[in-house]
Amino acid sequence: MKYLLYLNRTERELWRKDGGAWQRLSGQSEAKGLIWAVTDFAEESIAEIKAPRLFGRDRSSFIARQLSNRHPDTPFRTSITPDQDGGLLGEIVPTRFILLGIDAAERLNTELDEATHPVAGVWPVSMLLALLGQERGMPADLFVVLPGPGTLRIVFLKNRTPVLTRLTLTPNQANAQVEEVIRTLRHLENTQVVPRGQQDYSVLLLADPIEFEQPMAAARLKLVGLPRLNANPPEDWRFPLFDLALRSPAGQVAPLERRIEYLSTRLGKAALILAVAIAVAGLAAIGSNLLRIVDISGESHTVTKATDEINSKIAGVDAEIGRFGVAPDTVRGAAALDEEEIASVPGLDQHLRLIASALAGDPNLRLTELQWRLLAPGIVPCGTGAPPAELAMRDETVAPQGDQRKVEVSFDLAVPKNYGPRDRAQALRMVSKALSAIEGLMLWQDANKDVASGSLQGGGAAGSSTKLSWCLTLPGTTSKTGNAGVAPL
Repeated sequence: MKYLLYLNRTERELWRKDGGAWQRLSGQSEAKGLIWAVTDFAEESIAEIKAPRLFGRDRSSFIARQLSNRHPDTPFRTSITPDQDGGLLGEIVPTRFILLGIDAAERLNTELDEATHPVAGVWPVSMLLALLGQERGMPADLFVVLPGPGTLRIVFLKNRTPVLTRLTLTPNQANAQVEEVIRTLRHLENTQVVPRGQQDYSVLLLADPIEFEQPMAAARLKLVGLPRLNANPPEDWRFPLFDLALRSPAGQVAPLERRIEYLSTRLGKAALILAVAIAVAGLAAIGSNLLRIVDISGESHTVTKATDEINSKIAGVDAEIGRFGVAPDTVRGAAALDEEEIASVPGLDQHLRLIASALAGDPNLRLTELQWRLLAPGIVPCGTGAPPAELAMRDETVAPQGDQRKVEVSFDLAVPKNYGPRDRAQALRMVSKALSAIEGLMLWQDANKDVASGSLQGGGAAGSSTKLSWCLTLPGTTSKTGNAGVAPL
């Protein structure tokens, strides 16, 4: 059996949960165990801060200073760590924090002093509403609204993180309460928390929605409900908040000295003696050390979990690689070979069309032999036997190609036997002239020049049986390996 003390701006209520149902008690004396306290004060505040990437004590000290600056007059303050951006690094070293505080220390101390039983903790209703709004299936940007007797509590979550809470004196009228939600939205737009003009915000209304449907629709606000309570709404919408508080969620603001008895009952008799001794020595040191232990434990658990996930992914990748039965280096080498030596080889059709265009001037000419090969840098084309220095100078002077590999094409022609010396010479000049006009082409062997210079075979002048050969190079593709040699056909 558990007891809950609910405090609002005008009264206090003691509740007991018995058999799954909440019952209101008439007096404090009826409580017979630990008491969980829930507040609904106008002095509750929520603020989001960003911190540098700090660890351990440095991070705890930074947050403690921020809490002290924002709530200097109350010990009822704490911080929580929302979901982080930045993936794994953000989870290990968080930089976003939510600061909570209740600046009503005098009344809270009076109420807790009158309690006849130890207090498990104090939770502001703002944080409990935010936790409801963070349940699965709820929109990321959401107004959570709890109407009360003449009051209206509004909590706004941006990207599932609480950034604002308000308690206003508002009549129990649907139109007035919707106007207050709209006024809150305008304030968020004016302070640039949300972009101006964005409509259709969702509203989780913890009340009977019948009277609110029409004014909400007129204001372009979308009513949503808690999926787990849609089928069976509670009699009092505070009861889901009470149930949540009994689970001691994040957002507890009571200082350590208020919870010593509660903590000691959980730690046992030995822990009770130690806690009392430390409390005498200094309650502030206890709080600092306890926070430090919690931080280290949480960081260790996060790092261990992240390491296990990484190792699991590595094992999965190794298993996938093992399924292929081929080493990664072999696959990379094959891919490089395909890209540099196979896929880079140009097609034959382009070069053959160029040769055909040079021969098209005389349809009587016939090819008797054709060779095509891809040369790597450093290979002497056409078997000229030219010295390397002379070859480089000729290559650079006639047709500079940078670091491009070249395609060597050699072919032999047969001239019709009925051609006389004049027709024969004219046909050879036509072929050589057409080849020389091709951009980037370089002639290494020219049958026209050989015949014109009076090349001799067998001691006599060249006749119709002389072998008419041309050998030339054309631009190929850029070499990525630089290996010498001839690419196989």
